Amino acid sequence: MSEESYQALYRRWRPMTFDDVVGQKHVTDTLKTAVASGRISHAYLFCGTRGTGKTSTAKIFSRAVNCENPQNGEPCNQCASCRGILSGAILDVYEMDAASNRGVENIREIRDEIMYTPAGCTYKVYIIDEVHMLTAEAFNALLKTLEEPPEHTLFVLATTEPHKIPATVLSRCQRFDFRRIGVGDIARRLDEIIKAESIAVSSEAIELIAELGDGSMRDALSILDQCAAFGLENLTVENVTEIVGIADPKSLFEITNAIADENTEEALLRVDSFLQKGKEAQNLLEELIEHFKNLLICKSVKEPSKILERSNEMIQRFQNQAEKFMSGQLIYAIRVLSENLLQAKWMSMPQIAVETAVIKLCTPSLNNEPDALLARIEKLERIAAMGGGFAVQEMSKQRAAEKNSKEDHPPWKETEKPNPSAAIKPEEESAQEGQRAELWEYWQDALQEIKKESKSLFAFLYNSKAFLRGDTVELELTNPVAYDRIAKPEGLVYLSKLFSGICGKNVKVAAYLEGQRKLEQKKENSILDLAEKKELLGDKLHIIKNE
Repeated sequence: MSEESYQALYRRWRPMTFDDVVGQKHVTDTLKTAVASGRISHAYLFCGTRGTGKTSTAKIFSRAVNCENPQNGEPCNQCASCRGILSGAILDVYEMDAASNRGVENIREIRDEIMYTPAGCTYKVYIIDEVHMLTAEAFNALLKTLEEPPEHTLFVLATTEPHKIPATVLSRCQRFDFRRIGVGDIARRLDEIIKAESIAVSSEAIELIAELGDGSMRDALSILDQCAAFGLENLTVENVTEIVGIADPKSLFEITNAIADENTEEALLRVDSFLQKGKEAQNLLEELIEHFKNLLICKSVKEPSKILERSNEMIQRFQNQAEKFMSGQLIYAIRVLSENLLQAKWMSMPQIAVETAVIKLCTPSLNNEPDALLARIEKLERIAAMGGGFAVQEMSKQRAAEKNSKEDHPPWKETEKPNPSAAIKPEEESAQEGQRAELWEYWQDALQEIKKESKSLFAFLYNSKAFLRGDTVELELTNPVAYDRIAKPEGLVYLSKLFSGICGKNVKVAAYLEGQRKLEQKKENSILDLAEKKELLGDKLHIIKNE
């Protein structure tokens, strides 16, 4: 085929019969039955996203209703009417793009023409594409025509946005909704075309192109056409991602693995490798959002194949990687990536948004928002469930909750600001003189009870220590924020009641910051003690005895 006569694949492989239309059997079967039975309405509305076959189906329908030898509702494409419509020689089938012909004068021209009988067909068919673009005046002019059209006239309206069409027009049409085409259906059609065109493409690359089509057969064929134009001997996944300018699935899994391991350096290196190839930072953010969404679905449902239009092998990879995350972590990651995508659209250097998002996800301790805190707690719980008690203790020292959020209050009612001097009363201190503090044996039991009632309070206390001095449990807190939240009269009363119920006797609670708790009450030196040290102090010490 010469260069001048080359046609794009989506044009050369436009469906010629209803059976050729991919993924819209619910529409094509109904139209075939209508043609075969002669029950043809005067107006049809085809709705659906781009590339799903609306215009192609309208053209097939225009030939089917005028075909001299229809076969089970299908046009024969051989008779004079079919050939004339295909070649454009017969003007009884009129196609108008409402996006560029949206005025009332364009509809008036149609209204004036429909009064004349067809020249060489049974029906005059008017196909109006993107009909939602018509002006209000044009819709009003069209309305009367749709209400009482001549018997030889048939309208087929196509749109991607049916909600923009007036209800008065919608009520006068038979509506057909075209669905997004499944990845499997697109892949099978691509395979047929590839074999006919003698294009060498790997099965994995076909599947990737089908996914990139995003429910549109036309988009998938355009991507295949673009890749085939490179003249490679065998198209692979790597070739497709390089040509189209997207991140290959392998890179997305590697970046996500680095985020799961909190390996900031590795994640940034993977991101930089992608951006150095001239790819768009916004595209990477969008693909990461899609990737984490897929992980969340695999984490949330038993059979993700019913939702994700991916191969079984790819779904298995998603499921394996999803095991490295908790649901809260995945939701947090999607939100962070979405926020940075919004910022990237207005930044002169959008790669900064990608790098910021990756660093934030790899370092949860940088963020103290409620969902970030929940994600960190979930991760600690998972480690604890796996027997990683020591790991929990070490991680908790670095990632304690540090922010008082409105969404997560302590279980008691807060009415006063923290008063350090109120943490323990002077009379209580004097009552403890001479008593030595020992580690409280019920502390782990207390933590489990606290966790059941308030995860927020548990987050503040799990890295603290508890000592028993007499009938007082002394809490040693490492975090000033935790101290401010707990060392209040209402907080101490709440914990006193809780701890008393656990150990079976009445105990009081005192709270201290780490290093400020008195390890042992010191005794004051008496005058006799000083007298015994006279020999060491020499003449510097004078003792006066009162007679």
